[in-house]
Amino acid sequence: MGNERVTVGYQDGCLHPLWLGRLGLRLARIFGAESLWLPDHFMGWLPGHVWSEEHTPAAAIVQSSDAFLDPMQILATTALRIPGVDLGTAVTEPFRRHPVSLAQSFATLDHISKGHAILGIGNGERENVEPYGMDFRLQVSRLEEALIIITKMWSSKGEPVTYDGRFWQLKDAVFNLPLYKDRPPRIWIAAHAPRMLGLVGRFGDGWLPTLKMTPAKYSESLAAIKRSADEHGRDMENFVACQMVVVALGESRDAVLEIAMKSRVAAALVLIAPSTAWEEQGLKHPLGEGHRGFYDIVPSRVTEEDVDRAAATMTPELLLNSLYAGSPAEVRDELLPLVEAGARHLVVSNVASVFTGGGAADLWRLGSLFRKLRRI
Repeated sequence: MGNERVTVGYQDGCLHPLWLGRLGLRLARIFGAESLWLPDHFMGWLPGHVWSEEHTPAAAIVQSSDAFLDPMQILATTALRIPGVDLGTAVTEPFRRHPVSLAQSFATLDHISKGHAILGIGNGERENVEPYGMDFRLQVSRLEEALIIITKMWSSKGEPVTYDGRFWQLKDAVFNLPLYKDRPPRIWIAAHAPRMLGLVGRFGDGWLPTLKMTPAKYSESLAAIKRSADEHGRDMENFVACQMVVVALGESRDAVLEIAMKSRVAAALVLIAPSTAWEEQGLKHPLGEGHRGFYDIVPSRVTEEDVDRAAATMTPELLLNSLYAGSPAEVRDELLPLVEAGARHLVVSNVASVFTGGGAADLWRLGSLFRKLRRI
């Protein structure tokens, strides 16, 4: 399936101030990134009470971890500033954005970028939906219907489309924006559970898992995608198996963990892990049994007491359940088995600055990681 060469991408935070994101995207391209990604969020992953200079040096530059810029405009301007690189969302969803609007936005981006647009899409998180008055239910069914509509629009060639769905009804709907070189934008789907993996095989040109997983789980999930593709008669020759790599780089894994275990920001971040991950460590999730982690968390409702409980009970193993931490060589070595399991595109998201404040050493390590991964 697809190219055997391992390629590397980069996800920026897409946060105010604008100059910081522009710098990050430009540097990533210089380091060798072949894809650039932006999250699509209203709210970040951290409660506001931990985002201060008292708890993270990054707050001196980024005043709020909730100050998200709209990725669609940033991707369009990036396409003009940094030509020849793939550009996508990691990831958007069909709660806040209508499927036809997504079809239009990414067909437009494909023209601006000359064929480099990727619709990175998933089934959403509660934090971006329910607090803003939208119903956060039936996420997978909603995504499935959205993908049907998007692909219908792109293949309609201007003919009116009628579709009577559970969530959307189209009647004589026209989409007559020509596709760039008569090819639709690519769709990469964030998926982990069985039904979602089935959608990847049915609709996806790429798989963009955002959670850290074992090589065995990765291989098993990739096989499930392949089975679904076979069932739907899809050719997987150009399919790209990806992995989001959330990294905290430092002198060594032990050095990063020593800082992180004292960090209130890290204590808030481990709340994003589901209760099952806590239970594997013999711990109770501070937000309750059955909590699904990043699917369910609404950081604006996380109290200081919740973070206190996380700080008092978290373990290094729990942190490493979500993060790739350590020196560039240690992170590279940890990723090698995942590549052997089938991963071919690694998207790096660097979060070290929330623990250490970043600086020249952090940028050097990020560049070193890119070089090491591109040599795999």
